[in-house]
Amino acid sequence: MKLVYLMAMMFILSACADMSMYNQVPAPIGRSGEAPIDPSKTIPPVAQTYPVEEQPIQEGMIAPYNPSAETDMRAQNPAVIALLDGAYQQSESGQLDLAASKLERAVRISPRDPQVWSALAKIRLQQKKYALAVSLAKKSNLLSGEDKNLQRNNWLLMAESYDNLGQTESARQARQRAERLF
Repeated sequence: MKLVYLMAMMFILSACADMSMYNQVPAPIGRSGEAPIDPSKTIPPVAQTYPVEEQPIQEGMIAPYNPSAETDMRAQNPAVIALLDGAYQQSESGQLDLAASKLERAVRISPRDPQVWSALAKIRLQQKKYALAVSLAKKSNLLSGEDKNLQRNNWLLMAESYDNLGQTESARQARQRAERLF
């Protein structure tokens, strides 16, 4: 009886199977001579840019990416730069969850970039996730090397987070650490 039941189920399931994957036509392969002879002539050599008005950065927002402002001139992945810029725009418009997800993606791409960790710490502070903000700022400081400006900003962020957590002594110590970096 079990054998008959099993055979009936196999027959029903095989009738429902979609066999379209076996009837597909393969993708066409380009022939030689279809590409332009000199591909560099089809791409404009310089993109045209237009000046953008500077907007003041409000407190708690992450600053837009500015490669000339970095003290250590490490080469940064273009994808990370795009994600930092996108996160800045999202935080500016109040979309903190989207900004955080962009920065988390940037961390996965470049886990040793202290700028990304610091930007993520600022977003977590804005989201009122103070303990997480402290942890991320500490990670940024560990990776920052000799970047005193970034370290100072991270210590001030930690002080603000500690204040919000009610840890006044830790906040005082963080401010002292920031003052030593001036």
